[in-house]
Amino acid sequence: MEKEGKMKQELKVLVLNSKFLNLSIEDLKSNTNVPVEWHVEDSSNKENIRKLLPNFNILVSTSMDISWKNEANNLKAIFMPGAGWDKIASEAVPDGCVVTNSYEHENGIAEYVLMSMIALDRELINSHNNFKENKWDYWPARFGPFKELTGRNITVIGLGRIGKKVLEMTNVFGMNNYAVEEFDVQDEVISQLNLKDVVKSKDMTKLISISDFVVICVPYIESTKGMIGEKEIYSMKNDAFIINPARGPIIKEEHLYHALKSNRIAGACLDTWYTYPKGEIDNPKPSEYPFYNLKNVIITPHICGSTYGTASRRMKIVAENINNFYNEKPLINMVDELSKI
Repeated sequence: MEKEGKMKQELKVLVLNSKFLNLSIEDLKSNTNVPVEWHVEDSSNKENIRKLLPNFNILVSTSMDISWKNEANNLKAIFMPGAGWDKIASEAVPDGCVVTNSYEHENGIAEYVLMSMIALDRELINSHNNFKENKWDYWPARFGPFKELTGRNITVIGLGRIGKKVLEMTNVFGMNNYAVEEFDVQDEVISQLNLKDVVKSKDMTKLISISDFVVICVPYIESTKGMIGEKEIYSMKNDAFIINPARGPIIKEEHLYHALKSNRIAGACLDTWYTYPKGEIDNPKPSEYPFYNLKNVIITPHICGSTYGTASRRMKIVAENINNFYNEKPLINMVDELSKI
């Protein structure tokens, strides 16, 4: 980053707000200690954002629309209060602009994963719905006992921040922890997470085949698109569950649907999808396959990391980056794939 005197001028920051970020806007402002002129705009108002952009040199947003390209030339930084950058149009990022992201969602996602593991294992949704109809089908005297997490096998695919946090929690439950990871894993991490084995993705079926739970924790990039296909799904045990808090297309939906429908695997919890709303009122089907008709599936609309804690911590990182940018200090979590400096 070039050190120029103009950085000492008041920064003009455009914040694109949403219901997820709304409560944490104050965290952003209160943790910023450099001169800033703020403007908060609803993220759904794309046309108004396009008109506003020429007046700002910093954008706080998880998206960058291609239609903003011509108006974004004054931007020097895009600070994302989010992890994935699939909604940032690279072509719209001007020369001389840096892009950063923020994570901090591992606590919320790991809690969601643990919740879904227990809910799937204990037939919580089906038992709840059945009992509300005054039926006792899931009463243990008729249904039989449920399993515990203790002593069961879990494999996380991807040993980043989320995968590690999941295994920290399952370790407390006395589970047998396994992982699939492309990068070398340090002995210290193996010891901390009590990992029984770690393999590369080419050997993942070795661990999938012995697992009671398979949890997808890899980022959505070209090499992970469709990485869980027919071979991987059908290598699972008949009584195993798969949980996807990562991105929908990492799992091939056709093979997953048919494995679930035929009860080839025990069940799934799916929080990430193949199609999402484009506006405030549209309600597209999340998949071309009717997962919502299956009793062995828990489905939610991408809520796993959506906690106040996540939003607050992310905004504090954005604030730190605004401070660092103004003071010409190194930025946190540079996204080299998008930055043009």
